[in-house]
Amino acid sequence: MLEMVISVLILGIIALGLSQVLSTTLSSSTSINANEDVLIQARLAMERMTMFVQETDQIVNPVGSNEVMLKVSERVLDAYNNKTHAYLAAGDGMLDADNDADGIVNEGPPGDPYDYITYTLDKTVSTNWKLTEQMPDYSTAPSGLLPGKAICEHVTAFQCTRFSSNLVAILLTVNSGKTGVTLQTRVRARLLD
Repeated sequence: MLEMVISVLILGIIALGLSQVLSTTLSSSTSINANEDVLIQARLAMERMTMFVQETDQIVNPVGSNEVMLKVSERVLDAYNNKTHAYLAAGDGMLDADNDADGIVNEGPPGDPYDYITYTLDKTVSTNWKLTEQMPDYSTAPSGLLPGKAICEHVTAFQCTRFSSNLVAILLTVNSGKTGVTLQTRVRARLLD
């Protein structure tokens, strides 16, 4: 009987130790996953903004320092038929910003006005700021605007600074409460008027 009590006591101690190891492992795994989610979301938002700045021919905002808006002309997307304004998965081989479908982008009004992509900080919910992206709606003629959509949540800081006519710095800080990340880059536009 004594041997059985001792073996049950030893098994209980082993089980308690294993449960603590399992609890610590699960807690660490949850924390690592939260860190990865925050970092992935921030990186995707930063890469998207960088892509549009690199290909633009006009930076509208920022004008100066520490602004909370980035607005550039769109010269990247090809998802619609420029003549019929019908959605095509593979595009039609011409940039969507070429509104008059003549192969020249952003000639100006009336046939080919600039189409802008705008990134702003949505502070409507005080506990969860979002970085929103508003794009042209190429399925309408002339292009209207699609509703803004959140591309990054839990944003605590978003700043853009313009250093020259074609050089912009972007700062994005995301913090989910437990983990945070700050990304900063300088982006040079290739084509500027």
